[in-house]
Amino acid sequence: MKKCVLMWIAVIISVWVLSGCASQFSQANVIAQEGRFVAYNDGTVLDKDRGLMWAARDNGAPITWEEAKGYCGNFKAGGYTDWRMPTQDELTDLYDARVTNTTPPADGCKGGCHLTNFIHLSCCPVWYWNGIDEVPGFFHFAVGPKDWRDQSLETYSPRALPVRQYR
Repeated sequence: MKKCVLMWIAVIISVWVLSGCASQFSQANVIAQEGRFVAYNDGTVLDKDRGLMWAARDNGAPITWEEAKGYCGNFKAGGYTDWRMPTQDELTDLYDARVTNTTPPADGCKGGCHLTNFIHLSCCPVWYWNGIDEVPGFFHFAVGPKDWRDQSLETYSPRALPVRQYR
C-alpha cells in the first residue's frame, strides 16, 4: 500500500513538472523586502500590491522606442519569458515622490529618480506604451506623472524597464 501511494505521488509530480506548472514558480531567493516591494536574487522585483514583477534594472543605455519594445519582449530574468513594456498606468503606480532612489545615474543623466531603491534606473526617463495600439511615450521618474513625454523627444535618453504580470 505504501509503495502504491509513493508511486502515485511520483506520477503526479512528474505530470506537474512536465506540464510546465513548476515553471510558474521562481526558484529565486528573497534578498530584501520593504513595504510592497520584494527584491529577489534573480534580477527581479515583485510589487505585491499591484501583482507586477519588474526587472531590477533598466537596459543601461539610451534606447529607441522600437529597440525598447524588442528588449522588453526578449527579456528573460527570473526564468520568465512573458516580459513586456510597461504602460503609463503601471509606471505611474511605480512612481513615489517620497522616495529618491539612491543608485547613481549613468554619465550624462541627472539623479533623483523617485521609485523604490530595489529598481535601478541608469537614467530617469522610461519608455511606455499605451497598452492598446502601439502609441509610445516616456515617463520621467524625476518629475512624475505631470511630465509625460512623446516619443519624438528621444534626446532625453529614455531607457527600457521590463515588466510582467505576476501569477
